[in-house]
Amino acid sequence: MSLRKLVFAAAVALTAACGSVAPQRDVTCGAQPVSVLPNGSFEDATPAWVQNAPTPSLLCGTDITAADGVRAACMGGMDGKVQTLSQGVPLPAGAKKATLSGQICITTQETAAVDNDVLQFQLLDGDTVLTTLGQFSNQQGVKENCMFMAFTPLVGVLASDPPTATLQLKTMLNTQNTTSFFIDALTLDVSCTQ
Repeated sequence: MSLRKLVFAAAVALTAACGSVAPQRDVTCGAQPVSVLPNGSFEDATPAWVQNAPTPSLLCGTDITAADGVRAACMGGMDGKVQTLSQGVPLPAGAKKATLSGQICITTQETAAVDNDVLQFQLLDGDTVLTTLGQFSNQQGVKENCMFMAFTPLVGVLASDPPTATLQLKTMLNTQNTTSFFIDALTLDVSCTQ
């Protein structure tokens, strides 16, 4: 046997012995989209939602009656701030599309027909944006007490399919006229077809 064939045979045997070097996936694609968000109602201590900035708490149960359970995400309400809530999610190999559904209510003191306070939903791979699912602003808010309502599903095409990603809720608030965003009962479905 030539040296070249011997080296090739050894490489094939070594690869077979080591198994697949592809990262393990916690979820796989099927005929239907797979739900990947483990704590979409903000009720469970684990997996925890990561808050930035951590104070005041962006999870609440007394500011509003939650749509599902007793807790909700309560973001905004402070002028000139950027706040984020993040949750890790698994992605299947070949993931192409993500669909976010849930409940929202928005209260605002803004009067201008301009997006001054914004809530954005993104899927991230580290600092890289895989897709922006959509956003809401003060323009969808009401002046008085609001009630949770289902929002039209937000759909994004994925730029890549790492084994895990981060769903990030991010508020960007101007320095005048507060807006509060209340979010609950989120589901994130991922499919391998567009």
